[in-house]
Amino acid sequence: MVKVYALSTCPYCKKTLKFFEENGIQADVVFIDKLDPEKRELAMREAHSYAGMYAVPVVVHGDKVIVGFDREKLEKLVEEIRDES
Repeated sequence: MVKVYALSTCPYCKKTLKFFEENGIQADVVFIDKLDPEKRELAMREAHSYAGMYAVPVVVHGDKVIVGFDREKLEKLVEEIRDES
């Protein structure tokens, strides 16, 4: 399963989620800005631990991490996920 740390208002997050939807990939989405303060802090730390910076979206699948909307990397990830199936 792909996990995505995102903000509900972020255009790049929306673009990333739409890309996964269009490619039939289910994602476990954590909208950081919609969490209560305690959970928000934890989610921000988790995303930072993967990305090494405070940025969104952060896409995590296994040991792969993609920060921001990077179509080429996302396409490669979709191919890898399909090959796993």
